[in-house]
Amino acid sequence: MTELDHYLSQHYLDETQLAAAAAMAMPEIDALIQAGLVPAPAYVVDDSGKLCSFVFGAMAAPGARAGRYFPPSQLAWIAVARHALAEGPETVPARLQAQFASRYAAALATLNLTTWRLRDSFDDRGAPIAEGLRARTDSAWTYFLNGTFSLCVAHPMSEAHIAWKEVLQEKLAQQSDNGSKTLLSQQQAQEMHALIDAYAAAAMPFSPIEYALSSRKRLVEDLRANICVDDMTGTPA
Repeated sequence: MTELDHYLSQHYLDETQLAAAAAMAMPEIDALIQAGLVPAPAYVVDDSGKLCSFVFGAMAAPGARAGRYFPPSQLAWIAVARHALAEGPETVPARLQAQFASRYAAALATLNLTTWRLRDSFDDRGAPIAEGLRARTDSAWTYFLNGTFSLCVAHPMSEAHIAWKEVLQEKLAQQSDNGSKTLLSQQQAQEMHALIDAYAAAAMPFSPIEYALSSRKRLVEDLRANICVDDMTGTPA
């Protein structure tokens, strides 16, 4: 078993496991994916030994077991999609997107007040800015369906957890100049370490194949290791 195989078996279900756990045939699940009702796989390992994902494209993965890989929590969204279909198939895609958008927007509204100002989506009173908020929710729905969040978010079927990870990443990237701002005052260093810890818990560890290119390496391990305190002035240089 390769390192990649170990990572995938630890964090994901292959299609046989997913179908068995869902008590469905895989073609039925594929039909839900093609209809835009449930997310695509986070990863595909093809027969030529390449790891493929929407985020990183195709990367060499010699010796890895071919297959398609889904987060276990995909089962919950399959159940949501099947329930929506049972209520009436005509408007299911629109209803599921509206449900996702409503919950995601509500999570963003809370995070805007408690964690990081989302100035494109909420005004100074916390009221939604329709165009900006819609852009965020539409983008999130696209990434949800193409498998991006299944690759990078620890709880990728929860709108609140997706929003939490995305806002933490936005805050961390901006406050650290995308990982390049490392000389901080004592207080800033403490706050940055706390932010890094929160982001690390919200994000996936990433596979050994793509880790070197991941946001986790740049904004967690590298940034954490490079932070130093400016003892001379107590302020950032």
